[in-house]
Amino acid sequence: MRRIVQPPGLEHFEGPYVPAGEGVFILRLGDLTIRLRGLSAVLRDRLAERYDKFSVDTFEDGLDVEVCDVARDYYIDPPEISEFNPVHVVCDGNRVRFVSYRLAGVFDTVGSRGRVLVARGEHEPADHGMENYIRAAVAWRAAERGGALVHAAGAVWEGKGYLFYGESGAGKSTLSECNRRATIVSDDLSLILPGRGGAPDLIGTPFRGTYERGERVVGRFPVVAGFRLIQATEARVEPVQRVRALSELIGNLPFVAEGFVRRPDLFRKIERAFESIPLMHLSFRKDDSYWDAIRAAGL
Repeated sequence: MRRIVQPPGLEHFEGPYVPAGEGVFILRLGDLTIRLRGLSAVLRDRLAERYDKFSVDTFEDGLDVEVCDVARDYYIDPPEISEFNPVHVVCDGNRVRFVSYRLAGVFDTVGSRGRVLVARGEHEPADHGMENYIRAAVAWRAAERGGALVHAAGAVWEGKGYLFYGESGAGKSTLSECNRRATIVSDDLSLILPGRGGAPDLIGTPFRGTYERGERVVGRFPVVAGFRLIQATEARVEPVQRVRALSELIGNLPFVAEGFVRRPDLFRKIERAFESIPLMHLSFRKDDSYWDAIRAAGL
């Protein structure tokens, strides 16, 4: 059973902590920028390797995060059998608190402040914990802009972006591995940001799951359709009531969906972001005939 864990209160992040080092790393995804400063040399190098195509040298605007050491081993005591992705977030209006095994953090959803406290334990590699913090920050800041970080495979076919979403086990990685026609951006998390005229774009990110083929995709591509995945024996696209389709999409917004109780305005922003995008069901089998079904549906 998954434990219910609350991140530390806001006051915990206000202490006189010491930076973990002198390293700086700047990540840019579309028009979202995050600067991490105070990194240890080891963590800075690991992030540079992990995000090599998405790092930049200059920081003018975005989320500015100070990384500090903290005198404790863990924020969540490691169990005998590791939990899957033990990440917990709490929304405090325009600030979000974050906690995992070794990291606790806070960040502004609109402003520029963030702080990460790194504990000493070795159960969770620091770069893995930092990636989860980065993903959470990207998810919230995208939502504030009228975008989303979707638990979805993302693909680019003939210059157009497609989303394939669903819970773990729905087939996102299977669909990605079967693909032989399009370029896979991610098989796990897909970033959507407003593009020209406010219409959503699929943004290249390093947030993959198990998919390893091909180079990481940098760029942005207009989204033309989103599909809730259903594994079947034949590929077909099926219409679905809009309210159901939207609820299925919103159910696949990690880090943010639970915060809608405190921030109902974000729900409305996401609803508007996808209002012009067809959301349908896609039955697929273990080949890339799903592209034929998508083509037949005029998408």
